[in-house]
Amino acid sequence: MKLHTAPFLSALAAAVLLSGCSALTDTIAASTQTFTDTTKSSSEVSTNASKSAPETAQLKQAVEFAAINWMQLSANMASGQGEHLRAMADLLRVKPAQKPAFYSMTKSKFAQLIPSTETTPEQLVKSLKAEIGRLGQV
Repeated sequence: MKLHTAPFLSALAAAVLLSGCSALTDTIAASTQTFTDTTKSSSEVSTNASKSAPETAQLKQAVEFAAINWMQLSANMASGQGEHLRAMADLLRVKPAQKPAFYSMTKSKFAQLIPSTETTPEQLVKSLKAEIGRLGQV
């Protein structure tokens, strides 16, 4: 009796490939949902009616920047220097004369600015704005 293993192997290969696609699809869907949740949360910052339109747009950009660049930004904040930290200072409109104090503050108050792995970009931006206010910024 002659066995035909080719159809079985083809079906097995297809099942393995499809299971990998399913895992990849699940990963992409989870990443998309995380981005969507972050975007929804950042829109909450922008709906604050007490803020002017330019300030609202500025806060939204800062939140989005923090969300996209979280790892690099947090590393820069911990060291008090780096291009992502400089970009955040620009987005938050830190005055040039206050930037050295801002950079130093992110290093010295890092644990208060990012107190846990659950800290959100919105919370970080809110904390940074409060600290900037203490530095004499508005």
